[in-house]
Order: sequence, then structure tokens, then C-alpha cells
Amino acid sequence: MVEIKVQASDSATAMEEVEKRLGSDALIVSTTKVDGKIEIVATNDEPSKYKKTSEPLILDSEYRISNFSDILGDKVEKTKSNQNKLSDFDAKYNFEKSLQSIYTELKNLENLAGVDGQTEQVSGKNLVQNLLRSAGATKNLVDLLNKNSTEENIESAAKVIAKSFVNGKCPHFETSDVFLIIGPQFSGKTVFSKKLTEFLKNREDVKDCSNLGSDDLKGVIGRVNSWGASNRNNEKSARNLAIAELSNAADIERALIGINQNNPKLKISVINVCEVGKSYQYLKGNFSKRAIDNEYLAITKLDLCDLSLPEISAFIELNHKCMLFSGIESATDGLFFAHVDKVKSHLVQTIENEKVS
Repeated sequence: MVEIKVQASDSATAMEEVEKRLGSDALIVSTTKVDGKIEIVATNDEPSKYKKTSEPLILDSEYRISNFSDILGDKVEKTKSNQNKLSDFDAKYNFEKSLQSIYTELKNLENLAGVDGQTEQVSGKNLVQNLLRSAGATKNLVDLLNKNSTEENIESAAKVIAKSFVNGKCPHFETSDVFLIIGPQFSGKTVFSKKLTEFLKNREDVKDCSNLGSDDLKGVIGRVNSWGASNRNNEKSARNLAIAELSNAADIERALIGINQNNPKLKISVINVCEVGKSYQYLKGNFSKRAIDNEYLAITKLDLCDLSLPEISAFIELNHKCMLFSGIESATDGLFFAHVDKVKSHLVQTIENEKVS
């Protein structure tokens, strides 16, 4: 009698080894799992000398040696079935992953072909519009660009948008005596007022700039009128300026009327303050359309994040022109006029980043 013990990573391999060593008449005594492997005890002795046990697989009179190949085949089929189920899942996952990769590559090729002018569908103006939309420009802005421009490259289109957004040199702003600052709570309005005060004090033609603080409609009218009365006889070569903050944007027109009644010669500019990082929906829902010519826009807190294309889209649609950019909280630094070239460069970089991603 010969009894052997075989260990293998799976039952099929173990069975093959048993048959190789004892032949096809081998008797399986027991099958167990040891340390993650299949262990089979087999012999070439008579089956009657072994008692039936509770081991996973025992060949007794019901399963004679002649049926060994059938038993092995049944187990192999079950293993294949489980493998096929797993393979189906893997195949579906790999298919979806490959499909997404192909789509991404096709999109990149489409963009490249359009830039080279070799794909009519996405070349020129259409390509620029697609890139603008991908970077966050609204349909309204793209339609506006399409109506007023025939530009067919990113830089030219970005310059058109920048010109629509930036307020260039304005004689009224430059010669204003009073600046009314309007902005919601936490917009950086007070810090901006302090910055603008220091900024204007450094102008050669300005003798002094008074910050009259923040107040409601009645308070602002009273403070500005009092300041105006005390500065009516100033020489033009050394002007005095004043800055006041108005709490409610809806009071702009009434404030202008109230000041004009007592000081009709004062030139007033209104500056709307808005912190960067607002959504297109927020701006469209909370910012009124530009109502008067001497109304300007200042973007604050630019040290926190960059100005986005959806924000620019909203401001252009609301007809607001950006005059000033403001960053950092220092009252003596971080305030500068908006320039078309700088805004254009920012837009080009934003679009290029979107193409890469």
C-alpha cells in the first residue's frame, strides 16, 4: 500500500499530481485546505480498508475510480463558471474605461486639428467658442462675441472680452470730487475705501482725500453736503476729495439727487464693490444692472482666488465695467487700475489651462 499527501494551489493541480504518481486507479482518502492550499491524501490500496469520513471529498462505493475524471471535470466546470462571472465584470469595467479614454483622445485630436485649421467643423471661430464655453463662458457671452466679432483665435477673442469688461480711462472718474462706495456686507467695502483714500492722496493734483465713513442714505447725504459746503472755494490746482460708503445699493439715485440739490457742482462717481469668487447665478440674482454712466466696478479680495470667466460673463451681461482691482488687506497697498492687456492675458491662461485639463 502506498499513501501520498499532495499540496497545490488548487484542486485541479493537486488531482493531476495524484494521478501522475498513483495512476488513474488512485483512491482519494481526504481533501482539506491547509495554509491557503489544497491538500489531498490518496492511496492505491483497496477502498474497503478506509472508513467514510466527513472530509470534503471521499471516493467510496458510490464514486468508483472509474468516475474520477467525471468528478474532476465537474469541479473544473464550476471553477470556470465563477471565473467567467468575474471576467464579465472585468470586461465591462475595462470596456467603459477604454471608451472614456478613446473619447478623451478624440476630443484632444479634434481640438488639435481645429487649431491647425484642418477640421472644418471645429476650426476657427467654432473652436474658439467651444473653448470659451469649456472654460466657463456663458452662452450669452459667446453669442455676444459671435454677434460683435469675427475673431478666430483665442488671443483675439480674449481681447474682445477684456475690452467689454474693463473700463478704460474715464475723464469723469479722473475729475470726480466725491466717490460713493457701494457694496454688500463682507464684500471688502471698508478695506477698499481705505485703500482708495490712500491711493488718491498720492495723486499729484490732490491736496487731501477725506474718508467720511459708512452710513445710511440720510447720513451720507448730510456728510457729503457738509464736506461740499466747506470745500466750495478750493483751488482747482489742489483739489480736496471725499469718499463715503453707502449701505444700500438701492439708494444710489436718491443719494445723488440729495447731494446735487445742495452741491450741484460736485462731480460724483459711484463704485460698486464685489468680492471675487461669486457664482454666475449669485451675481445675476443680486447685482443690479448698471444704471448710470458714472458707475464703476471694483473687484476685491483677489489675493484669495482668481477672477473666473463665469464672473466676467455676469458682469458683462449686467453692463458693469471694471475700473479697479484690489487684493490683500493692507490699506496702503494692493489697489490698481484694470488694464485690458492684463485681463486678456488672464483669460488666455484660463482657456489654455482648460485645454490641458
